[in-house]
Amino acid sequence: MLASELIRSLEKRAPPELALENDMVGYLGDHDPDELEINRVQVMLDILPGHYPSLLDADLVICHHPPLFEVDFPVYVMHSNWDIVKGGANDALAEFLNLDVQDIFDKETGIGRICTTSVSFKEFFKRVVISLPAPHFNLMNCDLDEEIEKIAVISGFGLSKPEYMKLAHDNQIDLLLSGDINHRTALLARILDLRVIDASHYATEIPGVIKLGELVSSLGVETQMIDGEVPWYTIKL
Repeated sequence: MLASELIRSLEKRAPPELALENDMVGYLGDHDPDELEINRVQVMLDILPGHYPSLLDADLVICHHPPLFEVDFPVYVMHSNWDIVKGGANDALAEFLNLDVQDIFDKETGIGRICTTSVSFKEFFKRVVISLPAPHFNLMNCDLDEEIEKIAVISGFGLSKPEYMKLAHDNQIDLLLSGDINHRTALLARILDLRVIDASHYATEIPGVIKLGELVSSLGVETQMIDGEVPWYTIKL
């Protein structure tokens, strides 16, 4: 299969025009996709310095996050368009957590999902720990015995945005699960009495990367998923 054929199939599934403004999605590299023969693809969350797909016998890298440095091998990026599209990263996160999707969280962009369940926070948190490969979790305003029914999930960056805290409150969300909480948004969650699970950017993105690998494989290309990791380590004193 030519790279251009694979890309056309992927873009039918997650059109680039769905991507948020100024998001870098699509094909990168000097190789002509109309001439590049694809036998094996690597799928990953991030490309790091020192990664050379030729060492692992791959012809194309498909990644979720746009690379932060110039790459000298063929790369195709599916970022916010994969988050937004039905069946993409946000739906994959809900699926991994065994949640029923009812609506879109941010209707202006298509980011996030509003889901339903009926379980205690304690039981749901057990599900989160089993399902997501987070090194640790940050919790706010959570009562272990409290029943939760309406959950919003956002893959990746959702807890870094104050407007998402306010939107969750306005939509009477029982629990907001995402990654990237910071001091300001944590304070806002405290003020709004919003229940929050920060499961890390990395861990909340992994279901979408797995789903992306399954999509590529279904198109008839040998696919290898490259495991990533949280890009720091924590010292416990």
